Amino acid sequence: MKKLLSIILSCAMLCLCGTASAQEYSATADGFGGPVTVTLTVEDGMITAVSAVGEKESSPAIGTDLSGLAEQILAAQGTEIDGVAGATVTGNAVISAAKAALAQAEGTESTWTAGTYTESAMGRNAAVTVEVVLGEGTIESVKVVAHDETLAVATVALERIPAAIVAGQTTKVDAVTGATVTTNAIKSAVNAAIEEAGGMSASLPEVHAEPKADIEDSADIIIVGGGGAGMAAAISATQNDASVILVEKTSMLGGNTVLCGGALNAADTEWAAQFDTQTGEVATLEQFATTDESKIPAEYMVDFHTLQAQIAEYVAGDTSKHFDSVELHTIQTLIHGTRADLNGEVITGNYDLVSTMTRNAMNVVNWLGDLGIQWQPVVTQPVGAMWRRGHNPSMMHGEEYVAVLGSKITADGGKVMLETAAKNLITDETGKVVGVEAVQADGTKVTLHAAKAVILTTGGYANNLAMVQEYDNYWPEIPNNTGSTNASGLTGDGIIMAKAVGAGTTGMEFTQMMAVSDPDTGDLFTGLLPSSTADYIMINTNGERFVNECSARDTLSIAALENGGLFYMLADIDIAEDARWLSNWETEVDRGNTIMADTLDELADKLGFEGDTKTAFLTTIEKYNSYVDAGVDADFQKNALNEKVDNGPFFASPRKPALHHTMGGLTINTSAQVLSTDGEVIPGLFAAGEVCGGIHAGNRLGGNAVADCFVFGKIAGEAAAK
Repeated sequence: MKKLLSIILSCAMLCLCGTASAQEYSATADGFGGPVTVTLTVEDGMITAVSAVGEKESSPAIGTDLSGLAEQILAAQGTEIDGVAGATVTGNAVISAAKAALAQAEGTESTWTAGTYTESAMGRNAAVTVEVVLGEGTIESVKVVAHDETLAVATVALERIPAAIVAGQTTKVDAVTGATVTTNAIKSAVNAAIEEAGGMSASLPEVHAEPKADIEDSADIIIVGGGGAGMAAAISATQNDASVILVEKTSMLGGNTVLCGGALNAADTEWAAQFDTQTGEVATLEQFATTDESKIPAEYMVDFHTLQAQIAEYVAGDTSKHFDSVELHTIQTLIHGTRADLNGEVITGNYDLVSTMTRNAMNVVNWLGDLGIQWQPVVTQPVGAMWRRGHNPSMMHGEEYVAVLGSKITADGGKVMLETAAKNLITDETGKVVGVEAVQADGTKVTLHAAKAVILTTGGYANNLAMVQEYDNYWPEIPNNTGSTNASGLTGDGIIMAKAVGAGTTGMEFTQMMAVSDPDTGDLFTGLLPSSTADYIMINTNGERFVNECSARDTLSIAALENGGLFYMLADIDIAEDARWLSNWETEVDRGNTIMADTLDELADKLGFEGDTKTAFLTTIEKYNSYVDAGVDADFQKNALNEKVDNGPFFASPRKPALHHTMGGLTINTSAQVLSTDGEVIPGLFAAGEVCGGIHAGNRLGGNAVADCFVFGKIAGEAAAK
């Protein structure tokens, strides 16, 4: 029998003293990715219907489907519900909004008890803790007292949102573009403080910024997108005496570059020879030299024959030092990018574009060094790179690129407009692109005129799941709950705008998944990732290895998905210390992203491995260590082997594939000019970085994206300035 609704909201029940006719009551609260609105229908003192809508909600556990939470409220006849595992922020938002809707139905007002409250909510990396001082009906102060957010992404939100909440006397303030998760963490923590004080945060008013007067400006070159390619294009253009305005739709420069591992693939034989060879690398080279020539397109054949001669000379001499060459980089990009779609159509990298990248990559390393990038004295091999040739800045991830290049743009006279989203390209009567129409976060309209050219550097669309699913013809299925490693701004804007003026595209059906992503958030750099895949050890939930860990990224992802998706990256203390190039194991253990144990036996227990599964796990590690000693992986023929897993403490980081890079994009030539659907140059329009297709074909090598964006960003700036 249905329960009668009590007058006491703390018991989450309702007592209506009015008409028996059905009435609707709605309230809104902030969820994981955006506002959540709950509407209750009440009749005869009972809740007869509940709807919960959050179109921008992005909880990894349930996405935008809030129906389960609504059904729980209806069944409970109130807000005493269990929620959904893995969707705490979403569940709290639905409950808060439902409480406020119940309060409307009852005619009560939100009040709270004055005092100082400390609450936390999950941010991008870990919990964000705020201290909230509440007065009698007022929010006196909000202070973030602890967080582990990435400063290059979250600084604006950490500073702006607390001040906006106090100024507006509400948590329903505008989010910081590009830092939505951090924004919502702060707002959720303040909401929790208000709820703890007895108030109802969902009853607070909404406060939004008003548009300013329209903005109109001009420069020689307008650059759309402030990631690595956009920053490189801006600096290159100003070095060639062009005036520049760069617009970026988020609140900070960096795009995916600030979130990447930082590795820039650039082959140089003399540089590579500074480093010792790893077990298995010489054999891999010898095997590579015997590649069936039927797999090599004619335009690549000269490079392939040159590479064969290089390998023969190297193998005949001193092989104790690492080998690399531009030709090896070129042919690996070809071989490991060649893929067939679901219809059997094969795609390969455009030779002119691939060779432009590989032959200019080392020049770009030197150019970036001249600009102030401090390179680590190591060679790295990020996941799916297929070879050690990564150059990494001294700072973690891609933060140094942004710190150095961002300040260089303005120092050289360039203008940067943040939170300014380009919407349309402007063309003249001849079809030349002559400007950009944009809108700022507060709704202000912006018109920018380009005397010479517009450069699109907006990145790909891996954070636009619907667009990925629309074009996909490589993965049999991309589920609706698939995460993304990407920055929030990577939604395909540049491709959409360019297509509207006749631009051609290539390879749009191919999207790369990153196998070693966070299973909850899709983030790339939680957990422990060694500097070389020679030290990657992946085990499934049965305690067994399931793939050659040095394989291409799509191969790793396919294998992971075939094994249920979730798997573990293993490490001992030596491998964990090596992983400091991206993260500190102490921090990852504290955050709960990595499991630590003193012994392998204990680690198996903490992973929930019992009986045969535990035996398989321990046997797997024993076998792997023997393969390292022998220099040969008898199970999966791993290309390179380095450290054993034998020195405690031991670690396991849960991983799961997430969308990472969109291979396809705009068609360009070697001068970074955008081509039409007929293959003709579109006057005044250039593009660089992930917004373009043609280089990586069906699968990108780890470390090639940074090389691509800086090489072609620099080229685009130079060419557009002429």
